[in-house]
Amino acid sequence: MSVSAITLSTLCFPDITGATIKAWGTVSFTSGSYNAGGLVMGLVNYADARTVDFNGFLQCNMVDETAAAAGVGTYSLRYVPSGDLLQIIDNTTGKEIANGASIPANLLTDSIIFEATWNRTTTLG
Repeated sequence: MSVSAITLSTLCFPDITGATIKAWGTVSFTSGSYNAGGLVMGLVNYADARTVDFNGFLQCNMVDETAAAAGVGTYSLRYVPSGDLLQIIDNTTGKEIANGASIPANLLTDSIIFEATWNRTTTLG
């Protein structure tokens, strides 16, 4: 029997000809408490540091790679652009976790990926 080989295929790769620009990155939490409404994510600063005009913001999707692999998915993450906040939703209740609650232990160690998309043709007006 021959050894398995791995092939990589491109799903999306940034180039300067597209109307949108995307960023993929990781999200890490420190231990501590949660604020009702969400925690400051810092995506605006992230974009500014990379000279992306945040006025062209389209969406930010979050995926917990560890929970998906384990088939757990106890929490969902939701980005709120109006306040640059990241909300933690308890999938059991469908509601945001309580103000002052500790950040769930699994979110402190999970591999969380974000995919943010902006319209790169926007201009400040």
